[in-house]
Amino acid sequence: MREYLLYVKEEENALRAYITPCFHIDKLFWQERNGQRLYVIGRSPSLALAFALREKIGTFAKRRRLTAKSVLEMQRLAASYVREANKLYVKEGHAGYRYTFRAEPIKRENLPPEAGHERVSEEAKQLASILSGRSLLEEEAEWLLKKRGRFMIPMIWLLQWLVLMNKTEWRPGVGMDIHKHWWQRRLRFICWRCSSRSHLVRTECHSCRQPCVYCSSCLTMGRSKCCTPFICVQAENTGKGCQDSGSLLAWEGEYTPAQEDAARRAGQFAVETGGEAAFLIWAVCGAGKTELLFPAIDGVLRKGGRVLLATPRKDVVLELAPRLQAAFPSVTVRSVYGSSEEKWEEGDLIIATTHQVMRFYRCFPLVVVDEVDAFPFHNNKQLHDAVSRAVAKEGKLLYLSATPPERLRKQLTGSTAVLKPHSATHVLLARRYHGHPLPVPEIKLVPRLMEKVNAGRPVAELISAAGHMLAQDRQVFVFVPRVEDVDTVLDYLQGLLPAYAEKMAGVHAADQGREEKVQRFRRRENMLIVTTTILERGVTIPRSDVIILGADASVFDEASLVQIAGRVGRSADAPDGTVLFLASHRTQALYAAKRQIEQMNRLADKRWAADGKQQKAGRKR
Repeated sequence: MREYLLYVKEEENALRAYITPCFHIDKLFWQERNGQRLYVIGRSPSLALAFALREKIGTFAKRRRLTAKSVLEMQRLAASYVREANKLYVKEGHAGYRYTFRAEPIKRENLPPEAGHERVSEEAKQLASILSGRSLLEEEAEWLLKKRGRFMIPMIWLLQWLVLMNKTEWRPGVGMDIHKHWWQRRLRFICWRCSSRSHLVRTECHSCRQPCVYCSSCLTMGRSKCCTPFICVQAENTGKGCQDSGSLLAWEGEYTPAQEDAARRAGQFAVETGGEAAFLIWAVCGAGKTELLFPAIDGVLRKGGRVLLATPRKDVVLELAPRLQAAFPSVTVRSVYGSSEEKWEEGDLIIATTHQVMRFYRCFPLVVVDEVDAFPFHNNKQLHDAVSRAVAKEGKLLYLSATPPERLRKQLTGSTAVLKPHSATHVLLARRYHGHPLPVPEIKLVPRLMEKVNAGRPVAELISAAGHMLAQDRQVFVFVPRVEDVDTVLDYLQGLLPAYAEKMAGVHAADQGREEKVQRFRRRENMLIVTTTILERGVTIPRSDVIILGADASVFDEASLVQIAGRVGRSADAPDGTVLFLASHRTQALYAAKRQIEQMNRLADKRWAADGKQQKAGRKR
């Protein structure tokens, strides 16, 4: 069982507190510099407790000299803090935190032969190179080291050396402090990996054998807890100051004038020094958002930097990876998700699910967040913090969305009411790549809609619309609000449209045959699919129409309705189609979604007219 030692050292007429799991490394480090005496305040198996005490001691020790009296005062302060923490934590039958004291100065001890100053320094540099740009739990770091190289000196010694050199940060996976109000005091915990304060479970730990807390919010990525070090190593090279090389982009496609303007503005934002830290590409569904990123990615890669593209879902990672590899054939592209074999590999362009971004630290001059409004990134502070932590110092964040959340719209466009085509922090692309307008939804109110469907009673608005679409040889998405509605609505449609029954299917997130059913729909083997919101994004089916059944349900907010409507008319060969919202009641989201689509079409018409005038003026000249 490892213990963490808290000691103080005098620096420039002030005291500074340090934590170490290997005090002989600290002694070696300081003896090579100034040889000042180190005084131990105490030690504990709980890393979280040691860090909480360091904060307490550090505040107390400011502008104090190192004397026998000041050491005694700090030890008393630490003892008082431990007693209060135990009083707040301990329940009947539970032991408290263990903490021991040692007042005398530490004398020099004999170190193992392999732990000489030069060897430790050399291997510490190698370790920093391997862990560069990573934020990992100790066991993850150890696993990565076994994969990348062998070291004579234990990893924890090398990490402590890097910490003392200010090249690495480490802290407990779950930190603690005593939060004080005038009416009460309580222990407060936070997971430093995912920033969660609400999904923390108290337990008796088998590792430190004392009170401990682990985070259940990010448990699938390994157990972050009070006695586990969380290690953050800033990237050694983020491309700043590197000279441009030739373009790495091999894409041979062409932009429309509006696309070219949007891509140019995003590219300028990504490579400019200083300036704004965040930028929004607001592009309607089917506008070719991925291609708009190419100049920004190319500019950063040419400067020697790395790019991270974070997206909410694994299937989007798998779709984007080959497209970006084809666009940048000379660049190493990595796909990073939970079961990915490339999760620990280095790359120039990383495409990762948003949860996997937690494993990166101050690494990327450019981080692109795709579908910023989608689950699980939307309104998730933990994932927002993880993305911010992955950005290199003075790096840039580029958001990409067809339906940006109101907070982001207000922050980066300056208004949620008046839509400007561009500013220093955003660009708006209101027209699809093929130049046709977005299909405008038709809203039909049917009293007791879902009751009729559940009872098997014919709903003329639904049956007539679905039958007409299928008769026109068009594929049909039928979106429903709940998983349990999928089979009910599928049976209902098969019964009332028997001629097409064999070409209908239903799918939801927990469906074991989900991928196969979607592929059959893509191959036109199925012509109608009943689905939940899992297919509201990232699916392009030519000659398709959409029906949302129960569009007044709370799961269908404005952004979701706009995204679903965006499944229609995406192909240049079939830019038109039908979007039908069927609901029992009026909701704000229904009409807000329709207004947003109409507004985008008006803006696109204005831009289209302006581009036409410019082209005519150019021909006259």
